[in-house]
Amino acid sequence: MTTYAFELSGEHETLPRSEALALVEIFSSSFRELAFLDQCLIVESEDLDVQLLGQRLAMTHRIIEVLAICDANLEAIAQSANLLDLPRKKYLIRARRIKDATPAADAVEHEVGRILFQRGYRADLKRPEMVLRAVITSGKIVLGLEAARTERGSFEARRPHLKPFFHPGVLMPRMARSLINLTQVRAGEILLDPFAGTCGILIEACLIGIRGVGVEVQTRLVKGALCNLQSLDCSLLLGDAKRLPMQDSSIDAAVLDTPYGRSAKILAKSKELLLQESLSELFRTIKSGGHMVIVADSSLDALLVNAGFDVVQKHTDRVHGSLTRQIFLCQKTSVRGH
Repeated sequence: MTTYAFELSGEHETLPRSEALALVEIFSSSFRELAFLDQCLIVESEDLDVQLLGQRLAMTHRIIEVLAICDANLEAIAQSANLLDLPRKKYLIRARRIKDATPAADAVEHEVGRILFQRGYRADLKRPEMVLRAVITSGKIVLGLEAARTERGSFEARRPHLKPFFHPGVLMPRMARSLINLTQVRAGEILLDPFAGTCGILIEACLIGIRGVGVEVQTRLVKGALCNLQSLDCSLLLGDAKRLPMQDSSIDAAVLDTPYGRSAKILAKSKELLLQESLSELFRTIKSGGHMVIVADSSLDALLVNAGFDVVQKHTDRVHGSLTRQIFLCQKTSVRGH
């Protein structure tokens, strides 16, 4: 078993940890969570494909192979650095201090560098052969080798207003990717978005090898979204979420951002009826054991349970003063009525 630390982003209180754990579960043969510090998740796992995780994760900065965990003071980090079993390679040490944690990042870098220099190691700031990473958080310093890094900058290039077709009120790419990861859907499997809109969710799915299928009821949005899907292996259908054109148990997972806000258009007698009938259809089409993430502007517990889903996790996402999103991770664990 190898110990890894996930250097989490601070953009959300609960989603980064849940996203990381969801992927660790499906991409390792076994694992257990050791600790959850402020913006740092520590797990022990077997056969974890960290490079694959680095390509998929949205709310993690880096994955670190942990070599030492010590109290957050310079004497303790010096002792830990003195005991490190490292290959004789040129190194770079970088530290990150979470919020107001102490000691300072540059002090930790200096202390680790001082000890390694005494032990005969040499630093190379431009072309290091290994990168050491220290995270200072919650009274501890987590020290190890950088095993993978996420390309968070690529998400910025896919911000909604930079796409060929834009419509207000959509999820940001990092949020969309993290919700996809929560479902534990794998490359080659089918993910459905029955309120596809401009297809931001489906774009993130396709970029990691998932087969995206979208349904959108508004002709204008379908025509515009097709511009966003150019060169991507994705299917977009003009249709109604209340009457999905899919066979029973044919979808591996679903992620949907339900209509809300001033830019939303409800093509049903009421929003509640839209959700009731859509959830019934989703329960019909998702495979047994499959996961769904649904985003709304209010609680959906009763509707989800009535549709047959088990609510596994709940998260909140404050967008602005008048909008707090409710995020539900659900699972279809049985045939409805049994």
